[in-house]
Parts: sequence; C-alpha cells; structure tokens
Amino acid sequence: MTGTHFIINVYKHLGIMEESMKKQAKAAIIKSFKELLTKQSMDKITVKEICENCGVNRQTFYYYYTDIMNIFKVIIFDELSKEIAQNRTLYTWEGGFLATMNYLEKNSKMILHIYHSSYWPEAKSYFANLSERLLSDVVEECVDKMGVILQDKDRTFIVHFYRIVFNGLMLEWINEGMEESPQVILRKLLIMISGSIPRSIAAFVENKVNE
Repeated sequence: MTGTHFIINVYKHLGIMEESMKKQAKAAIIKSFKELLTKQSMDKITVKEICENCGVNRQTFYYYYTDIMNIFKVIIFDELSKEIAQNRTLYTWEGGFLATMNYLEKNSKMILHIYHSSYWPEAKSYFANLSERLLSDVVEECVDKMGVILQDKDRTFIVHFYRIVFNGLMLEWINEGMEESPQVILRKLLIMISGSIPRSIAAFVENKVNE
C-alpha cells in the first residue's frame, strides 16, 4: 500500500467514525428527551437538561434541532409515520387509526405530559396536520387503485371528514386519560360509520354532487 493510499484509507476510516459518532449523539439526544418527557411536563424540559442527561453538548443538540418543539415533532413524525405505514391497508383507514392510537397508548406518559403543557396547542395542530397528510395518502392510493377520477373538492371533503372524526376521538380519548382500549374505540367507531374511504370515493364519483 502506498503512502497516498494509506492516508486516503485513514481519512475514510475517520469519516466513518465521525458519522457513527454523530448518529450515536443524535440517538442519545432522542433517548434523553423521551426519558425526561415520561417523567415531567414538557414545560419543564430544557435543552440544557436534555444535554446533561445524555452527556452531549448544546452545540450538538442545535446541530440537529432548533428547539424543544422541533425535537418533539421529529420524533413523533418519524415514529408515528413508520407505525402507521406498517399498519395501513389500501382499502381501509382502520389500520392507520388503530396504529396511531396504539402508539399514543404505548407512549401515554409522554403524550399526557405534552397535553398538560403550554406546548399542547401547537402539538394538537401538528397532530391534525399529520393525520391529514396521512389520510390524503390513503385517499390518493384508493383513487389510483379504483381507477376513478375524484374532483379536488370531493377529495378534500373526504379527507377533512375522516380527519375530524379521527382527531376528535383521539383528543377526547387523551383528555379522558387514555384509559379505554384503542381496539374498543375502533369497534365503536366502526359501528357508527357505515362505510370506508373507498365506498365514500365511489359514492362521490357516482353522485357527482358538485354538478
């Protein structure tokens, strides 16, 4: 091995080590934040406390996140999106609903400490936007699979309807302490709503309500 090749390999090795250390630091920050959030209100958590709890400096924290709310959004979006993506099926929103509720139940201490904090209005808005994006994806997939043309106004109406139902039940459940089983809530919801998103799409396409 020539001297040049040796130096190149050293730099590659150092680059890999640096990247690995960055990933470890980011994982440590996330773990620290979640640990603190299970113990206390989000209002009481500071960047300094997160860093001291995991042995990472503030500069490293701000390399990845802008503030406390930003790290919350990143964690929730990444984890919840993965959870729903694994459970969502094309012809039903039930899997996505149940996956979301199960995630919230599994992380109930964190969610309740957010709910009882000044961050909740922003978190509530974030949950609403997240669920709307996910429901929009479901509707889009259904439309493509069914091979129909759905007007934008109808598409928006369907997404908004399911979002209101979805978020309303979720927020009431959180407000009541998340005591009832997500499976029980879903069974009750299915009794109340006779029809899934594909049937709603088919009905709008057939009836052409905007004409």
